[in-house]
Amino acid sequence: MKFISLAKALSLGLTVFTASSVFAAQYDFTMATTTPVSSPWGKTLTNFQHLAAQYTHGKVEIKTSFGGALGNDTQLLQKAQLGSIVQGAQSSGANLGTTVHAFKVFDIPYIFNSVETGMKLFYPNGKLGGKVVDELQTLMAKKNLRLLYVMPFEFRGILTTDKKVSTPSDMKGLKMRVTPSDVERTIITSLGAGATTLGISEVYTALQTGTVDGLAIPPITAVAFGLDEVAGNFNELNFQPHGSFMTVNALAWKRLPKNIQDELQKAADDAVHNNAALFKSVLTESINKFKAKGANVIEPTAAEKKAFADVIQGPASKVATKEFNSREKQFYQTVKETIKSFK
Repeated sequence: MKFISLAKALSLGLTVFTASSVFAAQYDFTMATTTPVSSPWGKTLTNFQHLAAQYTHGKVEIKTSFGGALGNDTQLLQKAQLGSIVQGAQSSGANLGTTVHAFKVFDIPYIFNSVETGMKLFYPNGKLGGKVVDELQTLMAKKNLRLLYVMPFEFRGILTTDKKVSTPSDMKGLKMRVTPSDVERTIITSLGAGATTLGISEVYTALQTGTVDGLAIPPITAVAFGLDEVAGNFNELNFQPHGSFMTVNALAWKRLPKNIQDELQKAADDAVHNNAALFKSVLTESINKFKAKGANVIEPTAAEKKAFADVIQGPASKVATKEFNSREKQFYQTVKETIKSFK
């Protein structure tokens, strides 16, 4: 059986092929992301592309699309569900939560606050798996999606153009960009700010023109989209996990032979581990870029972080879980128990 995508995978307007393109691949997947090819997420996808060709001995051709060439985050996820033009899409947990409600768990402020904890949740033995992943895969399958890999978590801070934000009261009256996540919207409005939903590609101009005054965003993501160029302040609150998940069409995956599935999963696991260190170095580089562009980088104290947590954690947790069914409630419990076991 052969899967041929209907659209050419684009990378900043160019199609990217593996070496297997020279030969006739038996299976064809188009994997898309809104992130730039030069970003850590782009490099992880490119590495997966090459490893997939190597491990499957050219039986699978991965075509890649970067920079939102095939759509924004929401559109790419919808296309991955359909599986005709795109068979795989990278998406944030905030975006995925609108389709697979269980992902809202990872939007809850301070549910965990370290990269290491995030990796243990999804890669307990160095491979994608474990109880958290097993339960999540079951919930995703109902939406015709499958988790392929998880990149190291980032953590959101507060970026503003003019007003410095050090305390919750500083947020009052600001116009803040949010993702489609109702959890994120609740966080922002609980702090007294207004919330405007915008795609990430719209944010740069919105900050320039004053349509919004800022947003909650991790530093690496902010720099990847050039937002350090228009930022006046960045508070490293690290208050909310920000996961980036590569999903694939579940039906397309299911149709692959078991040995091909295993080879692709190994390629995905290895690509994540190969690029994990890159995320750490790029985080430091990103903070330095903010400073180099003249932004005021704020390192909050533990007391200042607690002040934000006291305001946002309760309302955000309530909104995140309010529509959970019994399986989703069980997943939330599994995540909390698993994190507790790490301590």
